Amino acid sequence: MAVESPSARARRLARELRHLRVAGSLHGKDVAARLGWSPSKVSRIESGRSGISADDLDGLLALYDVPEETASFLRALAPSARYRGWWDAYADALSAGYANLIRLEAGSRALRCYAALVPHALLQSPDFVRQVILSTWETPSEGEVDRRVRVCRRRQGVLEEGSPGGTLEFRAVLDESVLRRTAAAPGQADGVAILRGQLEWLADAASRPSVTIQVLPFAAGLPPVTAGSFSVLESRATGAPDVVYFENKTRVFFLDSEAEVHRYGRAFDLLSSMALDPSASLELIRRTAARL
Repeated sequence: MAVESPSARARRLARELRHLRVAGSLHGKDVAARLGWSPSKVSRIESGRSGISADDLDGLLALYDVPEETASFLRALAPSARYRGWWDAYADALSAGYANLIRLEAGSRALRCYAALVPHALLQSPDFVRQVILSTWETPSEGEVDRRVRVCRRRQGVLEEGSPGGTLEFRAVLDESVLRRTAAAPGQADGVAILRGQLEWLADAASRPSVTIQVLPFAAGLPPVTAGSFSVLESRATGAPDVVYFENKTRVFFLDSEAEVHRYGRAFDLLSSMALDPSASLELIRRTAARL
């Protein structure tokens, strides 16, 4: 089931906080009395029905006398307790789903994705990003296009060394059609030249230690997914995949049930085994660019 905001990490945090209270032989009303809360607030936090602020989380961690290593782990699970990021400056312009996506990527250890039509947004050149935005029946203003390109470029910072949340380990399987489809938007610049620049951008990205790119060639046959592109995020706190997302022009869809996350993780593993290895993929990318 698609949801507007990811909740797997929030549910894990709620479960851990309940375990800590029980381990300390405390009732919800005891916690409420010591922290000046209502018992219903404790219940809402432990059931995952409401979020928790950084200050409230610190209050619980102190009350339960949680060791610092465990406390750091729990803070990383709390969406509202994570550090403020550059995206907060765009709060009025980003949808809730897109803001959640950027926040999740920044707080994740790894991302695995399958790109069926265009490169993942983290791998798109600025010119290609612009063409994707313009490939629509709508006519966004130049200012809106510039803003969206700027946001995407900032989003790509998770692949850079020294990223505030840590460098994202990124693995992508690109369908061969991604290398062949010209980036022509209605009434816009030369799509062939933009595609060539995009392929050169991919080749440069593949040289980063944290980035692995594979190409699924046409000769490999049908991919094991028919719904198109998808991405699997791995939590920095838990070290395990916990969210799948699908991104389109107007919405971001999230899946976070354990069974569905596992299913897409297995699908990615199969796609990776069907694809060319990174060295052969890079050679194909460069060869395709040279022929354009």
